[in-house]
Amino acid sequence: MEVYSSGSILLTGNTTRIQMVDGFIAFIREVNELLQKEVDLSPDNQLVTNMIRRLSLQLRSHYLPEEVQAVLSNEYIRMNQRNLQDKLSEAEFLVELGDSLHISKSEDSVLDNVRRLSYWNIYMALVSEELSTLRRITRADDQKEKSRIVFVGSGPMPLSPIILHLIGDVEVLCLEIDPVAYDASCLLLERMGIGNKVTVVLENGSDFDYSSYSRVFVASLVRDKLGVLNQIKRTSPDSLVAVRTAEGMKRIMYEAVDESQLKKQGWRILTRTWPEETLVINSTLFLERMTTPAIPG
Repeated sequence: MEVYSSGSILLTGNTTRIQMVDGFIAFIREVNELLQKEVDLSPDNQLVTNMIRRLSLQLRSHYLPEEVQAVLSNEYIRMNQRNLQDKLSEAEFLVELGDSLHISKSEDSVLDNVRRLSYWNIYMALVSEELSTLRRITRADDQKEKSRIVFVGSGPMPLSPIILHLIGDVEVLCLEIDPVAYDASCLLLERMGIGNKVTVVLENGSDFDYSSYSRVFVASLVRDKLGVLNQIKRTSPDSLVAVRTAEGMKRIMYEAVDESQLKKQGWRILTRTWPEETLVINSTLFLERMTTPAIPG
């Protein structure tokens, strides 16, 4: 069942609330069962691509808190949300890998081709808001504002690190755990001519020594975010950390950071960005280590 992508799913026409909630849950179930069944989740599979596009558009809509609660508390959603996110992550990885390899082989300007990507504006909006927030936090600390950024989980198409460098005038060190993504991103950055400004190392963010860095970004698709944050706290306790998360209905697609666990680990949320409705899905938490011990519980 198609759910309108504008407005509240519970206030569309004369359809009752329970019918609309059930319709949206049925659609999510349809997406999940398709992704679990299909072997090919690459862009070559148009059925998969179109279904994910529909889901993505609908998750960018505005929903009331009771609508979000009704969907996310559904038993089927709770039981299958992680598996759905894994498949969506795999599909996103394959899109970025295909684009990265294709652009790297092109004879045209690599940067021009990257800017033509359908998701370039989404990343521009997300990273621009993050940089603006970061500057507000660090404006009294010029040394930190100019320091190199570590980006954990850059993927095969490292758009966020590229944009951080281009509009933030900063060097970025990318940590990537997947060898295929590592090779593809290194080639892309070399072809773009910024391989000395945006570098990639094959490294698990949960094992990396952050002691030489004071600013760290953690991508939304990084699964062990709490493990990464623990390692940052151990090796660079004064770091400012930006970790991407998901709010409201967008948690269907991306894993949300457990904010109660952040406090237990000794992190304080300084501020956050909110997704730009109809465009950006992710939001970002900006964290610093608490100066006093976290209260258990």
